[in-house]
Amino acid sequence: MKFSYSLLKKFASKIPAPAKFIEEFPLRAFEVENVNGDTIDIAIPANRYSDAASHIGIARLASAIFGGRLKEPASANLKPKSSSKKFSVKISAPKLCSRYSGLYAEKIKIQPSPKWLQEILVSCGLRPINNVVDIMNYVMLEIGQPMHAFDANLVSGAINVRLASDKEKVTTIDGGNYELSNSDLAIADDKGVLAIAGIKGGKRAEVNSQTEKIIVEAANFEAANIYKTSRRINLTTDASLRFGHGLSSVLAERAIKRTAKLLQEICGAKIGDWLDIGQTKLPKKVLKFDAEKFNKLIGLDLNQKTCLNYLQTLGFKIRGKIVEIPPERTDVAIFEDLAEEIVNLYGYDKMPSKIPHVALLPSGYEDLIALKDKVRQILSGFGLSEVYNYSFFPGYVEVANPIAEDKKYLRGSLFPQLEKNVEDNLRFYDGVRIFEIGKIFKSGVVLSFYDREELSLGLAIAGKDQNSLPEIKGIVDQLLLGIGLADYTIIQSDLNKLTIEAPDHRYIGNFYARGKTALAELNLETVLDLASEEREYQPIPKYPSVMRDLSVVVGVDTRVGKVQNIIENGSHLLDDIDLLDWYEDPKKIGNSRKSLTFRLIFQAKDHTLTDEEVGKEMEKIVAALEDQFEVEVR
Repeated sequence: MKFSYSLLKKFASKIPAPAKFIEEFPLRAFEVENVNGDTIDIAIPANRYSDAASHIGIARLASAIFGGRLKEPASANLKPKSSSKKFSVKISAPKLCSRYSGLYAEKIKIQPSPKWLQEILVSCGLRPINNVVDIMNYVMLEIGQPMHAFDANLVSGAINVRLASDKEKVTTIDGGNYELSNSDLAIADDKGVLAIAGIKGGKRAEVNSQTEKIIVEAANFEAANIYKTSRRINLTTDASLRFGHGLSSVLAERAIKRTAKLLQEICGAKIGDWLDIGQTKLPKKVLKFDAEKFNKLIGLDLNQKTCLNYLQTLGFKIRGKIVEIPPERTDVAIFEDLAEEIVNLYGYDKMPSKIPHVALLPSGYEDLIALKDKVRQILSGFGLSEVYNYSFFPGYVEVANPIAEDKKYLRGSLFPQLEKNVEDNLRFYDGVRIFEIGKIFKSGVVLSFYDREELSLGLAIAGKDQNSLPEIKGIVDQLLLGIGLADYTIIQSDLNKLTIEAPDHRYIGNFYARGKTALAELNLETVLDLASEEREYQPIPKYPSVMRDLSVVVGVDTRVGKVQNIIENGSHLLDDIDLLDWYEDPKKIGNSRKSLTFRLIFQAKDHTLTDEEVGKEMEKIVAALEDQFEVEVR
């Protein structure tokens, strides 16, 4: 936003030379650029338009930073009236217009503005027109409140702030023609629209060379409505930018009083009635300030008086520990906002450097990342390529606010998209071997928050002349073994579907076969939990361990977990046990039998084990197995 350095200096007498101001002001407030001559460009944050998009606002900041008192401009001593014989005002859309001030003035002589005023307008990127219009623009620059003046003789009946009728038309002062909708706010009289509220004045009642009587408008409009209208009709003005960011209604009163003073001084006007309706009094906003709380939050050691002095220089009123917030400071609502103001003036460059205190959290998310990396490494070793599909897929979980009509649902499984990938690629290749790691969504209701996501792994193998189900089953076996999960069971529910379960019947995943395509899907979060349970951390043993492998043939329905439990309880010297191999071959061991190979680690805490000791422990384990199962030791 463009500002006049000479006008800022008029209000803040100790403001430094432009070069120093541009260098130091950004360290305590906002970014500044030197455009040319008297013009400087200051980047006003979106939440600071109410107090800082004005020369008074920037001068107040400059006075707080560089010292000196703020010299506010003189204003007329006015008191509002409830009615006037000269004009009348009403607000028909109070939700969109909280305050409307109208000032009547007569005996106006339209002529060019004084040179000093024109120069300031030019510095700020505005074109001088005549004394009345220039005063409106100048007051906006000084105070931040957009202003407008109507030729009182061209206004028919009462001024009414109302919603426009659908397709109601207006011609603006620059000759533009606009068609309004019934959601747009308009300033109107009995004949129709006088101005597009908060954006641009209309041609019909504009101030011209014959104007002698005027009605000055200063209002407060709802920010979102002005912003939407400005975007819809593609018309952006200084007024729409300010109103679109939100302004305090207190600015309307200040602007009217300042305008009255300038009309008297520059135009020789006779000031008439001032009508002020709507929210003319704002409730006071106060916050309690505690220096101890501030120091804990920021990491400084400032006393209460120093902190409150900083706030006082910015226009905050102080009563003990209570801080009254200026009405134009719409950005200040909580204690932390006050703390930010103090730190800005104190200077971030003066804050001591300290090593941050970081809470150490238990690993969780990192384990999932490591698991995904391990899965990718193992599956790529089997010749599978990773694919990525969108989470949107028709017919599963409905999204509350879809970004597009064809992205209305989230997938409940990776299978459908993997099948589509296979189908698309089999047209060009004899075989397809792919996998995907992605989120699936299990809720049956409309999602308003993501608390029903599951991280899933999907695999798909297909060949034109082969049955891929045994192969994908073998890959999953090796995958689970590779990531540390040995205790699970594969249950065949029918010819084309198998389910993988943990010993406690927790679902791990399933296999599915369709024609020459075989698919598998695993719940990676469950796999991570189960794999983590197998990890044990113990001190390094003093004495060497002894390793033995044990292969047994049991019934095909015998659970691996039950066999493993018998082995674990069969010897007090057994330190660890892992499943090495699971083998089924109807021709060699029969249809109803399976072979399991376990690796047993024996360890004594107080001595080195002998072969004889280990042999006796193996005999105990075999005896325990034979007692529980129809088992054959190989």
